[in-house]
Amino acid sequence: MVTFVFLLSLFSLITQSLQPPNCGCEDKPQINVLAVVNGKKITKQDLSINTKTQVSIAQEEVISARSQALNLMINDKLLEAEAKRRGLTAAKLLEQEVNAKIVQPTEDDARVVYEQKQITEDFKRVKHEIIAQLKTEREALRVAQFANALRVGAQVEVSDQPVTPPTTEADLERVFATINGVNITSRDIENSLLPLIFNVQKRVYALRKQDLDLQINDMLLEEEAKRFGTTPRALIYQNVRTPIITDQDARAFHKENKAT
Repeated sequence: MVTFVFLLSLFSLITQSLQPPNCGCEDKPQINVLAVVNGKKITKQDLSINTKTQVSIAQEEVISARSQALNLMINDKLLEAEAKRRGLTAAKLLEQEVNAKIVQPTEDDARVVYEQKQITEDFKRVKHEIIAQLKTEREALRVAQFANALRVGAQVEVSDQPVTPPTTEADLERVFATINGVNITSRDIENSLLPLIFNVQKRVYALRKQDLDLQINDMLLEEEAKRFGTTPRALIYQNVRTPIITDQDARAFHKENKAT
């Protein structure tokens, strides 16, 4: 009995640890029962492992973006303040401090990446894409270096609390950082994530709906087969007949469509 209780507790602990963290991107109120077919409920737990995995991957994008959003917003505030101090626009400041100070990637640089990654496509076809990627990477590195330099001369206070989604209206006022007296709150972060959250919600809805439609069809098919005292496979065979395609049919189709 003790062993059983221990295993049950261990299973509960493992199950809780496997629960994905809250992405803050689910529709509210959250609904667990997705459909009821002739009195039988289909819940989120009944979805396939593949669907659950794809949903988790989509939601992880929001979780990762939320953890990165604070640093991005701090950098933006620092850049805006420095641009204002110099009497420039943020775009002009970036042009002077980033674009003008990075070494533009060359064809030789692209060739090195091409060979290192053992890309199988023809070099001429991917050359410009590799150069663009190298430029983006160098710009991102320079932006980070410049932002770090700006932090040294700025008053930056960053909270040590993790950037988690708000659970109440009051949570939106949590302050995660203060830059030169200006607060960055949970509301600021969530507003910046709205486009991403909207896209993830659409993807999650499509994934669940596709899985749900298949399960509903399977349940209806099983019930109909049971009513006729047969199997779902036999029922499909009896009612869904694929016509035999003859050579004449194939030639007629080719003749009608060869112009396109």
